[in-house]
Parts: sequence; structure tokens; C-alpha cells
Amino acid sequence: MIVKRNKSIQPKDIVKISEILKNEKLSSFNAGPGPSFYGGENVRMLEKEFCKYFKCKYAISVNSWTSGLEIAIESLQLKKHTEVICSPWSMSATVSAIVKNNCIPVFADIDSSTFNIDPEKVKAKITDKTGAILITDMYGQSCDVESILTIAKENNLYTISDTAQAIGSKVKNKYTGTLTDIGGFSFNWHKHLNCGEGGMVITNNTDFAKRMMLARNHGEGLNGQFGHNFRMTEISASLIRDQLPRLKDRIKERNHVVQRLKSRVFNENIIFPKVLDGNTHAYCTLPILISNRQLRNNIFKHLSLLFPVRKTFSRGPLHMLKACKPYYSKMPNAEAVPKKLLDFDMNYKYHLRDIDLIADFFNMST
Repeated sequence: MIVKRNKSIQPKDIVKISEILKNEKLSSFNAGPGPSFYGGENVRMLEKEFCKYFKCKYAISVNSWTSGLEIAIESLQLKKHTEVICSPWSMSATVSAIVKNNCIPVFADIDSSTFNIDPEKVKAKITDKTGAILITDMYGQSCDVESILTIAKENNLYTISDTAQAIGSKVKNKYTGTLTDIGGFSFNWHKHLNCGEGGMVITNNTDFAKRMMLARNHGEGLNGQFGHNFRMTEISASLIRDQLPRLKDRIKERNHVVQRLKSRVFNENIIFPKVLDGNTHAYCTLPILISNRQLRNNIFKHLSLLFPVRKTFSRGPLHMLKACKPYYSKMPNAEAVPKKLLDFDMNYKYHLRDIDLIADFFNMST
């Protein structure tokens, strides 16, 4: 490996964490009534800062985005066995959150040019049992969310954005994740904002927000139902508070890398992700499609010795996992991706010489 991972945490962030440790204010959550039900100072300040940054009414911090997905679906109060349409090109939390809420995942295939769910495929999957559409904004940009919202409105369906990888990207100057009923972000160690594990759910719906706040903290008062312990620590909240102002620069830097690389690649076999009109891209990773299998494997063989690149995402298409066997239906576009994909981790410091070297390998003819 000739590139070094970008450091999310700066010395001044560590000083703040040291103070939290000295004061032993690692968490101020309490499941009982009172202000502490909503967490400590850093948790509450982080949620306010997210509301201001993303221009939303409510932000609910959680200990992971997987937890966020679970309480997001839970807050919709869908009946048992309600169908939730989702993408097969995502990670297992997408389906597990649906199943753990006693609902049924229904896969709709992706648009290969963006890796995101195809609105036309969503239309074909709607039945009288459908209750919601869960979109995954893969790799750093929103799906065709306006078309999804039109479909949802026509069929009286809820919408949720799994925006774990696309924080800070935009759709016509509105932040990805803010257009659906509920959205949210991941603070996992390899995301744009990193506290090891953590997440944030956002919404403009008061009822959904109240239910998620209750569900996150044991559910006491939630109509007599049990909740969860999905609470964020003060350390995690402090780390994300410090990083949020740096988000725009991190995204800008990644876009500079991608644009320079695109300008130096002339091999028609190398297909960069399509950025939809009106969208911006945050490039959590950079997915490249290479239809020529021999060329793809040859490029991977050389580049993987030097750079953080892989051939797939997570365990591959979700609908093909053993746990998803009951929900399987053929998804040609998603199933073809692992045969063509090279996925670059963008959380590294790529210098100009690195970008040009990658371009040289991409321009190989065989």
C-alpha cells in the first residue's frame, strides 16, 4: 500500500475526549423522565447541529446506522407482513431492519449506471401489501429520489433513505436523506464522519421523531411497548461534532481525485458511475465497472498491490444471501455487478502521482 488512510480525528478532538474521560461523563442518558432521557450535552448539541446543517426538524442520534434503520421502520408502525421495497445492492442491515420489524423485504433491481434502485423496477413491485420504499443511496449519491417520491405519493407509501454512504451529497441543492419521510447516516469507522460506530436519523415528521426517540431509549412510555438501547455515547457525539464542519472539505477533496482520474482515463472499457442531473456525489468509495473480465482481473491484480481496491461490496447482492432465500427473485443488474466491479476506498490520501498511476493501469488494453 503506497497511500495512507486519512485521519478523521485531529489533536484538538482528542483534547476534548480527554476532558470527557477526566470528568467521567461518558453518557448522561437515563431511561426515566427528565432532560437526561434525551442524552448528555454532546448528544443533544450534536442533534441540534445536524438539524441546522441539514435543515431538518429532528435529528436522533443512535449507536449505529443499523439501529437507526430499525427504529426508522419501527416508527412507521407498519402491520405485520407489510411489504417494504428495497435495493438488492446494499448491505445486510437493509434487509435485517425490515425483517426484525416483522415486515417482508421485496427487492427491486438497480440501475447499473448509478448502482441505485431503479424507479421503474420499484413500480413493478408494488402490491396492495406494500407499505414503504427503502432506498439505499449507494457509494455517495442519491438515487432518482424524485421519481421514487412520485411513486410513493401515487401509492400512499412511506419512504426511507439509507444514506449511510452519501452524507453531504445533494439533490438540487437539498441534502440527500432529507427528501424522504426519514433519512439517516452512518458514522462507522470508514465513513465520511467517523466515531467507530454510530449513526443519525433525521426527519421532519413529529410523530416519527417522538417514536424514534422513545424506541432508542428502552421505549418507556411508548404505548407500553418495549424499546431498545440504541443510545450514543458522549465520546461518539463529541467526535462527530468536531468533524461535521470538516465534511464539505472531505467531500470536495474526494471529488477532486475522481475528476482528475476521469480526465486521464481514455479506455472506453472503464465506466465511472453516472451522476444524475441535479445530483452531487460524496464518493464514500469509487465504484468502477469493467465489462471485460480479463481486463478487470488484470487491473485488479496490479492495483490491489498498491491501493485499497476490491472486487465487490459487502457480501455481494443482498437477495442472494442465504438469509434472504425466502425473499429471492432474480435481479439481473445487481447480479452482474460483482463480475465487473472495482471499488476504490476513497478514505485515503491520493496524491497526483497516485491518481496518474491508477489512470495508467486503467488505460491498459488487456
